[in-house]
Amino acid sequence: MSIVTRTTASCPPVLDQLASAGPTVLHQGPRRPQVARALQAVLDVGGPYPVVAAARRLCDGPLEHALADVAEHRLLHEPTGRRVPLQELPSRVLTRLAQQHHLSDTEAEALHFALRCSFTFPSIVGTPDAPFALKAELPTGFTPFATLEEITASQRAAGPDGLNTRYMISQMKGGMSCDFGVGCPLMCAYCYRREGDTVDGYLGSWEPTGFLGAEEVVERLLAHPWFTPHVTPLGLHMSTSEAFLPKLWSRTWAALKLLDGLGLTNRVSCITKYGLSGEQIEQLESLVNIDLDINVCYAAMPPAIEPPDRRRRLDFLRRVLASDRLNVLAYYRPIAEGVNTTDAHMRDVWTAFKEAGARTVVLGGLKFGDDHVHSFMSYGLPLPSGSFTSGKKLLPAATEQRIMAMFEKVYADVPAERRPAVVKRSSCGRSVERGSHLADYNGHYDLPATNCRLRCPAAQHQVCATATVPEEGTVRQLLARIGRPDAQVDITSTTVVVHADLSQFERTFLRQNLLHPVHTARQAADLLAGRLSR
Repeated sequence: MSIVTRTTASCPPVLDQLASAGPTVLHQGPRRPQVARALQAVLDVGGPYPVVAAARRLCDGPLEHALADVAEHRLLHEPTGRRVPLQELPSRVLTRLAQQHHLSDTEAEALHFALRCSFTFPSIVGTPDAPFALKAELPTGFTPFATLEEITASQRAAGPDGLNTRYMISQMKGGMSCDFGVGCPLMCAYCYRREGDTVDGYLGSWEPTGFLGAEEVVERLLAHPWFTPHVTPLGLHMSTSEAFLPKLWSRTWAALKLLDGLGLTNRVSCITKYGLSGEQIEQLESLVNIDLDINVCYAAMPPAIEPPDRRRRLDFLRRVLASDRLNVLAYYRPIAEGVNTTDAHMRDVWTAFKEAGARTVVLGGLKFGDDHVHSFMSYGLPLPSGSFTSGKKLLPAATEQRIMAMFEKVYADVPAERRPAVVKRSSCGRSVERGSHLADYNGHYDLPATNCRLRCPAAQHQVCATATVPEEGTVRQLLARIGRPDAQVDITSTTVVVHADLSQFERTFLRQNLLHPVHTARQAADLLAGRLSR
């Protein structure tokens, strides 16, 4: 099995036939699939503008002028040369062009469709006219690693946090995790991948061994029915190891290059307590299509609990923040009450982030279960305090308030507009770091008093509060991908209510594709009851 790629083709004769049909051929209608195939026949992953030129032949008037503007000003690329992600087209390209060229709603929709044709859809999901639907016909030469039923069954049998060790592509709360194997030598005592082991490390070995190759991991991703090209947030080694370990860097880099070469603009995250050399940072900067972010963890945790070198991490954070081509989040996590929550610890973290020039900071508590208690005791380490719930991160409100009070002290000499954003959720942080072009992809703004406090910028609040209400057709396509095509749904401006017994990861899948809150009927009722009782 080989990963599908696409190269430039000569302009197909069918374009001439379509052009003769009149200037409304790009508009919504029965010809859409044929138009999409014709435009994508000239698609080049390295240059989307031949598609724009071909689309201009199919229209005239304001729509043709808008497409000419796209080509002339290279509006599908940022000034750095990076591709504008498909999801950000409405806020960064379409709205301005629609206003500038006085496009009707029909013309604006046709422009959006034409620009979608300049993106590849290499997986079993998506076409320019139906981005969220399973394909009726797979790309030539692409054979999925397993059947849809087998992949879906393995996902449903995943662990309580979503980790799917049978397939190694897992729908988790932070996105879809692409895990090459299990094993990490960093030996952080609070690691939640211990699976019952203590001093000997999880699965009996700290060393990463027996890992899958990058091409096989990417092929498994493309074959997963829950993966949507350009939409699904991804994480490499997010759940079972460390992306930038010397033993794994070559696989991480190979996977990033494969995803980039496929023309995908999905968000891809690498969470690290390690670091990279200047040469490796330059390699990451060379990526053109994927929307990469690097999340550097630092919480002044005692070395006996978190052994990775602090100085190397903070030096890496400083260097990578200097890049104008990479999204970087400072991860202030894990925060463990009684372990790294003194005033000295808090001042240490905020001072380090201030000196590094952090733009976006994500706070996070600690997951801690019975396995961790045994682990800490076997190492002779002090136990964190607090009442922990299995699978949940604990960050008491009082500790959060103390952290933000120390923030105010450390940043007292910095104007408010130049201080970093501080948020509670990774998905919020990633939206903010990218310029607040999209609503939080996990739909957390259904509980603003809980999830939207701290220092989330007003621009992001506005984007989330005015998120586009999903169309029922899109919701139906997504429900079909999780085996619930006939479930009753109620779509409102505040949530999508699905009358079915969804798992938390099925609900996450829906939220991340819709960029909108999603609840089961019971959750919606509980949410409403809570608001009425206030």
